[in-house]
Amino acid sequence: MRRIASGWIGSRSASGREAAAAAVVAVQLAVAGCGPPVAGEEVAEPGIGSVVVTQWNEATELFLEYPHPVAGEPTGNWAVHLSSMETFEPIRSGRLEIRFLAGESVDQSLLIEDVARDGIFLVDPVIDRPGRYRVELLLESPQARSRHLLPEVEVFPTEPEAPRAAEEEEAGIAFLKEQQWLIPWSVVPADTGSVRATVSVPGEVTAPDGALVQVGAPVAGIALEEPNRSAPSVGQPVREGQVLAVLAPTAQEGGFARAVATVQRLEREVERAARLFEVGAIPERRFAEAAHDLEVARAEAEAMGADPSGDPSRLRLVSPLDGVVATRSFVPGGRVEAGEPLFTIVSPGAGWLRLSVPAGMAASIPEGTPALYRLEGSPELRETGDLVSVGQIMDPGTRTVPVVFEISEPGRRFVYGQLAEAALPVASVESGLVIPAPAIVDDNGTEVAYVQLGGETFERRILALGATDGTRTVVRAGISPGEMVVVEGAYSVRLASMSGSDLAGAHTH
Repeated sequence: MRRIASGWIGSRSASGREAAAAAVVAVQLAVAGCGPPVAGEEVAEPGIGSVVVTQWNEATELFLEYPHPVAGEPTGNWAVHLSSMETFEPIRSGRLEIRFLAGESVDQSLLIEDVARDGIFLVDPVIDRPGRYRVELLLESPQARSRHLLPEVEVFPTEPEAPRAAEEEEAGIAFLKEQQWLIPWSVVPADTGSVRATVSVPGEVTAPDGALVQVGAPVAGIALEEPNRSAPSVGQPVREGQVLAVLAPTAQEGGFARAVATVQRLEREVERAARLFEVGAIPERRFAEAAHDLEVARAEAEAMGADPSGDPSRLRLVSPLDGVVATRSFVPGGRVEAGEPLFTIVSPGAGWLRLSVPAGMAASIPEGTPALYRLEGSPELRETGDLVSVGQIMDPGTRTVPVVFEISEPGRRFVYGQLAEAALPVASVESGLVIPAPAIVDDNGTEVAYVQLGGETFERRILALGATDGTRTVVRAGISPGEMVVVEGAYSVRLASMSGSDLAGAHTH
């Protein structure tokens, strides 16, 4: 179960965001247009203040704005924003029940049948009696079932007794719920953990031993046009034993035909010797010599690529493994020379990641700990398999040694030769406060993260960082345990902080 940070409750500087903006504008107009107030002129009193609540639980995030309620009076809209903690999308449908609890009993209950719009439930409650209430919010939705409890809501006896709105400007970076719901978005609580330190090194995907083979012509000959029209092309899968090409050895390669003929002749002689031996016509030694001669002839013919049981004028080249044709270098009807490579077959479901590691670090790679890597052109972070080898000879040009890991991608194909960047583990492990590595933003050379103080309020934090394994990073200073850190969407919050009201302006409900 994921641990969720505790809720946050604060006061708002107006009766809703709209009232705050209106009050500020009214004051600014009065100052700009008329100078100091004229004796006897009425000055508008500030309206009732409001409260803002942000809570997270396992299922949902609650962001609630409500004016201080007055007994027996409509309080104005309570704007209840609810987001799924699984997808961070707005709750798009469902029922919300709001219960006002006096002690352990329900004093009043309100039921909202559906959202006013995605993510927002609106209600204008009238609370009959003044006092202090605990307020329970119960959500039933196809996206989530959730319960939030507000520890105390005070209902005032009369309007003059309710707190007034203040005019001070809100601190922090504003980034509205509607903006969060439009982009990839996630927040997580900072938590304690241990991270093994890594070093970033370059690498290359290579073929494992035995996963890449070349099929060449054992003898010179002609790639016959008719039987080779269906020869597999580059990118096509092949099976072990499948015929790749058919050659007709040239006259100069008469030894090929003679080798096949010799095998066929010796097979007949062995059959005859077996019959004679059974009836006692020849000694066992004669039969054993004939069988030995056949075995030697077969080995010589197979070394030429011949099928002793086939047509001695045709040489069939077959695939030695299941795989994919990587290269093909002949055309039907053309001549091929002895030893010329005709096909390269690869088994693309497995590979090796060959890393170039500084010589001084190679000896400190821990056994049994995988590396993390990204292939060029892909943001996906993958994990290697077992460590295959650590080189013992240093490249004098780069001062590195090769370190090889197994990699596999069931159902996918590797491109051998593809470059990669890897986070290679080294010996030390650091414990402390840990956040996801993608939450860290490079802000002109300064490592920062953005902490969600409230539903729509954020703060930029300068970080002192420790060990990282490519997915998680230790934060030595800048964030406290339990604070909600923006992971997806951090760069958008940074843009909002730079562009002021353009991205972070108020909105109405």
